[in-house]
Amino acid sequence: MAYELVEKLKEQYKDGCDKWYALQWHYVQGCIMKAYLDSYEQTGNEEDYKFVKDFVDRLVDEDGNVEQIDINYYTIDQVRFTAILYTLYKKEQDPRYKKPIDLIYKQLETYPRTSTGNFWHKTNYPHQIWMDGLYMGQPFYVQYIKEFEEKKDYSDTLNQFRNVRKLLYDDETQLYYHAYDESREMFWCDKETGLSPHVWSRAIGWYAMALVDILELLEGEDVDTSELKDLLKECVDGILRYQHHSGLWYQIVEYSGRKDNYLETSGTGMFSYSILKAVRLGYLSEDYTRFGVDAFDGMVREYLTEEDGEVLFGGICKSAGLGTHPELGVVRDGSYEYYTKGEPIVINNGHGVAPLLMAYNEMKLLEKK
Repeated sequence: MAYELVEKLKEQYKDGCDKWYALQWHYVQGCIMKAYLDSYEQTGNEEDYKFVKDFVDRLVDEDGNVEQIDINYYTIDQVRFTAILYTLYKKEQDPRYKKPIDLIYKQLETYPRTSTGNFWHKTNYPHQIWMDGLYMGQPFYVQYIKEFEEKKDYSDTLNQFRNVRKLLYDDETQLYYHAYDESREMFWCDKETGLSPHVWSRAIGWYAMALVDILELLEGEDVDTSELKDLLKECVDGILRYQHHSGLWYQIVEYSGRKDNYLETSGTGMFSYSILKAVRLGYLSEDYTRFGVDAFDGMVREYLTEEDGEVLFGGICKSAGLGTHPELGVVRDGSYEYYTKGEPIVINNGHGVAPLLMAYNEMKLLEKK
């Protein structure tokens, strides 16, 4: 399949600030920037690097301060964007890029946790573990220890993944639920298990990407990663049971084909990226390649179009969460109706474009191979 439209979207998206995404220290923008940094590191394309640096430089002042970071508010989401600065600091050796990294790492020392030792999702989501949070926080956490700590102790991260497997995995479906409430007080949770009602594709996608990115970071480190590799293979094997013949996955994974459920691209892109990267790095066998390629080709075939010279990528769930939205006051109950009808399906949103471009980087490496 030809990917001219993907390449065109990648170039057009650089000019999409204020149209498709805002100038924010936010996890979505962090994922967008990562896609371009990965491209830069794989191809040496300085234009990709310049796009990221220019974006970051509009948020970090000359003294390394970031107005949008609230150090008194605990949210694992703001950690994701900060991880972009590792690459900039390594290349530029400019201390203003190191300052926010140190600031966020210092905050993790006092970050509230569940009794199992897992980071809360946010201050206003107490006692809760969301699958999203593993991707938001853990790769940053691991990379800081790897780059800057004298003692390389990764046991905290390993334990947090271990706990998520115990608490959120369903043996029958072989899938992970979106979230867990240790307190059992949230209206959306099962009062016996603490689990949210459904399996959201993007939630598992965050988890799969966290595993493969952390495994890459831990290459050559003195740590046993066999448990993480087993978790990655188990996760991928689980989701492959539900892959649609188009290559995509449904928004609510365990209810494939049910009325109002739809084939969603952000989760699919995350699965494609995770599978292809895991094969490339040797965490999965070559047999898995076709599943990642089918997912990527399915997204391009079903949801990538061009109108009046502008490339549009659709099928993206704009957002999904649980509990009362802190800014909007919207009640998100985690029901089937909520995931399928309660959040808009949008075009060119970073939740979907970022993993599409991440997977595209892997597709190009595969083609080169």
